[in-house]
Amino acid sequence: MNPIRVLIAEDEPVARQGMRVWLEESGIEVVAEAGTGVQAVELARAHHVDVVVMDLNMPEQDGITATREIRRTRPHSRILAFTSFSDIRHLRAAVRAGVHGFVLKDRESDDLVRAVRALADGEAHFGPGTADHVVALLQEIPEQPCPPDLQDLSATQLRILSLMVDGYDDPAVARLLFLQLKTVRSRVSEMKETTGLRTRAELIALARRAGMGSPFPSTSAWDAQSPS
Repeated sequence: MNPIRVLIAEDEPVARQGMRVWLEESGIEVVAEAGTGVQAVELARAHHVDVVVMDLNMPEQDGITATREIRRTRPHSRILAFTSFSDIRHLRAAVRAGVHGFVLKDRESDDLVRAVRALADGEAHFGPGTADHVVALLQEIPEQPCPPDLQDLSATQLRILSLMVDGYDDPAVARLLFLQLKTVRSRVSEMKETTGLRTRAELIALARRAGMGSPFPSTSAWDAQSPS
């Protein structure tokens, strides 16, 4: 099997060196290192990497913004937030930006290695210190009464549709609801068939008319605010 290819984005040279040693000793290939958010985006474009280990507090361009850029240009690369921030504000912003996992810097080196391997295998990973925040984040997605026009949809379909209304794409919906991407896409197709609509836009328009949507749309201030 080919080794996992990793880009390290961390502004502290000593920390980058330590991460490189931890990963390479575990058989993971570090193909590039970035000291700024701008460099991280450039190197992610230049190299085919499986996982980007991203510090959220980066100079020139913060890790949240850099994550968004990388996810747009390299959607198959998976992003692991490796940070000292453990509050729900940063977790929320990181998930919305497109991260697939979250590991705190004060954890053991084995935690970083496990997280990188999990992401490379297509899994999400939220390590110790963040699990309670993930639960709280999910609890922010409200259960809503079913509008009459959508009464034939299942509870899962309604939760997916509510996030779609707020502007989340299928990968983001999958992350927030901890579903497989193929499951989300299948449910969207089922919703169109059930409602007799042909396009995603028509489905979202119907849901908006029915008053669907969550109280924290993806264009909220949380998305615009950089970690500090």
